[in-house]
Amino acid sequence: MSSVESIIDTEKFSEWIELQTNAAKKCFNKQVGEWSSDPKRLSSLSNRFKRFKEAFERDPKFYTECNQIFKEISECEKQLNKLITTDSELEKESYNEILFFRPILRPLNFVPYLLTFWSFTRVYLLPGLAFIVPFLTLIAPYIVLKFAFNVPITFNSYMSILQSMVSGNFGKIMDPSAPQAPFTGISPVNFLKHFGIVIVTFIQGIVQPYWSYKHLKSIDTIIYDNGRLVLKFRELYTQLQNTLNAHGFNFFKCPLPEINSERDATARVIIESSYFKLALKYVGSLEVIMALAHKEEMKPVLWVRSDTPIFKVNDTFDFQVPKLNRKVISAEFNSNLHALLTGPNKGGKSTVLRALSISALLAHTYGCAPGHLISTPFAKMFVCLKPDDLPGSKSRFEREIEFTANTLKFNEPILVFIDELYHSTNPPDAIRACEIYCNQLWKKTNIVSVISTHLFELVEKSDKNIQRICCPASIDDAGNIHFEYSLKRGICKVSSVDELLKTNGLMVINKKISAAE
Repeated sequence: MSSVESIIDTEKFSEWIELQTNAAKKCFNKQVGEWSSDPKRLSSLSNRFKRFKEAFERDPKFYTECNQIFKEISECEKQLNKLITTDSELEKESYNEILFFRPILRPLNFVPYLLTFWSFTRVYLLPGLAFIVPFLTLIAPYIVLKFAFNVPITFNSYMSILQSMVSGNFGKIMDPSAPQAPFTGISPVNFLKHFGIVIVTFIQGIVQPYWSYKHLKSIDTIIYDNGRLVLKFRELYTQLQNTLNAHGFNFFKCPLPEINSERDATARVIIESSYFKLALKYVGSLEVIMALAHKEEMKPVLWVRSDTPIFKVNDTFDFQVPKLNRKVISAEFNSNLHALLTGPNKGGKSTVLRALSISALLAHTYGCAPGHLISTPFAKMFVCLKPDDLPGSKSRFEREIEFTANTLKFNEPILVFIDELYHSTNPPDAIRACEIYCNQLWKKTNIVSVISTHLFELVEKSDKNIQRICCPASIDDAGNIHFEYSLKRGICKVSSVDELLKTNGLMVINKKISAAE
C-alpha cells in the first residue's frame, strides 16, 4: 500500500475544503491513512456523507451555523492546545502558584469555590499582609510596650526614641531629658549607614509584596482567561450538539466533566487533558465530514458487488487545478481492467493519475469522491507519480522494480497507478522491463491498473483488451502545441519536447551550435 503522501497533499486538501480547526486537520490526516475495504463500513461512510449532503440541500443555513461554531472553536483551540500539550517545568511551577499540581493535593482543585478563595488569598491577602509588615515593624514595639507590658510611654516618646536610634543619639535614649546631641556626634558616613540600611529594608519590605502581587495577579489572570476559553468551548460543543439534534443527527455527548469555575476549568484541562483531547477529536471528525459534504463537487460513492473489480469515474478532477482551468475526466474499468495512458509532457497525464488515485483514496476512507464514482471495494492501492514516492538509497530503477514486483503479490482486488513506468533506465531496457512486468500484470483479473508511458512501441504491441487512453494535444501550422487537458480513448504521439527546449532557450542554442559546425 502506498503512503498517503504519495497520493494527496493533505494540507492543500484541507485548505480546499476549508477546514478551520486544527483538530479537523489532524483527524483528516489520520483518517485518510485508514484505508478500509469492508463493504459494510464503506456503505456506512457513503450513507453518512449522503445524509449530510441532503441535509445541507434542504437547509443551507445548517452548514453556515455549524461552520460559525467551528470557527469559534478554532479560536479557543489555539490556546487550549498549549494547555493540553506538555508544559515546561517553568510553566508548571508558575501555574502551581495558584493551582494544586502535587498528586496528593490535586483533588483540591475540584472542591467548589476553593480555588477562588485560594487565588484571592495568594494574590491579594498574603501580599497585602506582607505590604503592611514594614509599618507594623515600626509600631509593633510601641504596641507591645504599651499594652502587653503596661509601660507608661506615649507615642511621641516612642517616636523620639526611634528617631534617636536611627540618628545614633544613644545618650538621648538613656536620658530622655538630655538635650539633643549635635549632629557632629555621629559622622555622616555612619549616619548614612544606619539610615540607609533602615530605608532600604523599609522600601524592600514594601516593593517585594508589590512584585509578588503583580506576578501572582498575572498568573491568576492567565489561568482565569484560559478557564473562560474552556467554558466557552464547552458551551460551543453543546451548541453544536443541539444544532445537529435539531436537524436529525446524533452527536457524542460532551465528554468534558462538570466544571465549577474558570480556575477549575484550567486545572482540569491540564490535569485531565484526555477529556478535552477526546472532545476536540469528536469536533474535528465532524467538521471534516461536514466540510466534504458541503463541497458541491464531492459526491457519495456507489458501492457495488461483483466477482471482478469495477472502477467507474465520471467527471472527476484534480482539486489542485484551479476551478476556472479545471477539466473533468471520466474513465471506466469493468470488463477491461487495464489501461495505458499516453500524451505529451505537460499534457495532463499526472493530473489524470492523481485524480483517479485521490478519488479512490477518499472513497475508501470517507465514502465520497470528486465527481461520481461507482466501485467495488479494493484492498489496497499502489501509486507512483513522482520520484519521492519511492524512498530509499537504491537506484531509482531498482526501487521501481521492487515497487512493481510487489503489486503482483496480492490476490485480493487492488488498484495500481504508475506515471511513466521504468523511465529511469535506457529505452531498450525500459521497453523490455515494461513488457515483462505488464504481461504479468495484465493477466491479473483482480487488479485495475493505469500506467502512463512514452514508449509507443509498448502501447502498440499490447493486447487489444488493454485500453488505450490519452491526454490529447495538437500542433497548429505554426508549430505551437495546444493541450486539451482531458482524457480520451486512443494514442497521442504529439511531443512537447521542442516547445520545452524553445521555452528554455535550448533550441536556439542548438541551432547556433549546428550553424557553427
